[in-house]
Amino acid sequence: MIYSKQSTKKVLLVIAMLLSACGEEFLTTEPKGTVTSEQVWSSAQNANQMLNSIYGQLPWDFLFGSDPIENWTDNSMATFSWPTSRVGIALRNYGASNSPMQESWNTGYANIRACNVLLKEVAESGIPDADKQKLLAQGRFLRGFFYFELYKAFGGVPLIDVPLDRSTGGDIFYSRATGDATIDFIRKDMTAAAEALPVAWGAADSGRPTKGAALALRSEAELYSAHWAECVATCDEIFALGVYSLVNDYASLFQPATEKNTEVIFDIEFDGATRGHSAEVFQSPRVDPASGVAAGWGHALPTQQLVDAYEFTDGTPGTSPAHASEPYKGRDKRFYATIIHDGMPWRGDTVWTRYNPNVKQGSFDNSFDVNFTHQGTLTGYYFKKLLDPTLTPSETNFYSRPINKTNAVLFRLGEIYLNYAEAKNELSGPDAQIYKYLNDLRKRGGLPDLPAGLAKDQMKTKIQNERRVELAYEGKRYWDILRWRIGHVIAEPKKGMKIDKLANGRLTYTRVDAFGGNTNFRESMDYLFPIPQTAIDQNHKLQGAQNPGF
Repeated sequence: MIYSKQSTKKVLLVIAMLLSACGEEFLTTEPKGTVTSEQVWSSAQNANQMLNSIYGQLPWDFLFGSDPIENWTDNSMATFSWPTSRVGIALRNYGASNSPMQESWNTGYANIRACNVLLKEVAESGIPDADKQKLLAQGRFLRGFFYFELYKAFGGVPLIDVPLDRSTGGDIFYSRATGDATIDFIRKDMTAAAEALPVAWGAADSGRPTKGAALALRSEAELYSAHWAECVATCDEIFALGVYSLVNDYASLFQPATEKNTEVIFDIEFDGATRGHSAEVFQSPRVDPASGVAAGWGHALPTQQLVDAYEFTDGTPGTSPAHASEPYKGRDKRFYATIIHDGMPWRGDTVWTRYNPNVKQGSFDNSFDVNFTHQGTLTGYYFKKLLDPTLTPSETNFYSRPINKTNAVLFRLGEIYLNYAEAKNELSGPDAQIYKYLNDLRKRGGLPDLPAGLAKDQMKTKIQNERRVELAYEGKRYWDILRWRIGHVIAEPKKGMKIDKLANGRLTYTRVDAFGGNTNFRESMDYLFPIPQTAIDQNHKLQGAQNPGF
């Protein structure tokens, strides 16, 4: 695992200066002290320590943090009212000076600068060529990754491929590139990386990107930018590697004991000892059912809209009236792997989310919370998919040392199947290969094959729903909504399921608006975030280049 390697204090000094010093134009000065730049880049071992520090900047809190990005969508919401998803994103009351993505711009360019320094110094170093090419390939992968994160949020951005230094007298200000130029830059970085990266690394280098990872990122960039033919071709390159296959058990993809498998292409690794996170605190049910400890925050509550997207195993939609009296029986297996519903076993006991009128205000309980009286579920559901069932939520661990070791899966074969299906359908309509890849995913969920003879638009609807349920809580939904131009789904109130138990013991199920689930989306401007005003103030070439509406 690359993140657990120990670095010397001297090299760490240079790492800190590279990643934290971003000045007005993301500039740094030459490190001072006993270690020189020449010494840092004198060996592959030192260069790898620098590289590993950049790996440490790969984002994962959008999956495991206190406010996962799924909460920005119609799939999920947080229990408490203070997270970004229920303030800035829900209200859409921000501008260029206080955007939720403002810090992403700053850290993105700081990370890109670190990559540019590494690429320049390694290229000019005397490191043996075999090691040099692998280092350069990883640097390009990381730079392309960080640029793609910026592209998703802002569209076209300034493309900087050298370390900026005002002392040289050169121009340190860059104009904003077009969206197409930004994607072309990312594609070139991924192509160069794929040519030099191995198909697989040894165990000691677990966590580094492979050829498949570079191609996976390229396919996603091509999909998001509607380069349909290129995306299909890139997916075919991944399939031709012959090293990836679907696992039989969907739930096993996200459990520490089985997460090293044939489906995962690239992930961020955690071992719970030298590196961990606190998903079991942030995203677990409010009260642990076995211990009774109220240490979970419930900050990833699945909505009824997401539940409705999961079909029944007889092929009927999730809203089928035929299943209204038993809505949690006979669902897609991916539903049970992702969502905790009323009466579901969890961590050695049962989670009850039905409405309980006897719960006192100010107490803690998992039952449906009509107006946030007991910090229960606001939607009638809790999250499951990425949680380790062997860990009991503990604020002691959260405040001292996070111990969760579930990896953050960024790319896997199931997504590549969906990338291919969408791009090929947009390119030429439904064909046998599209059906095969989608039906393979559906069969794993226990669902029947898609009906034959679907028209292009019908297949598009099916693909979008398959993508929604297959990749739920994997950080894809928000960006899918933006690129599909369906922002209206975010503007609709988030729904929950209120379950009442009648005197005769019968349960009734009523769809309701979730408390705190009102959201907004400005169709004219919210498909992109504003470029931070501070960046525009510092760079005169960004004047007049702001995104629409800001």
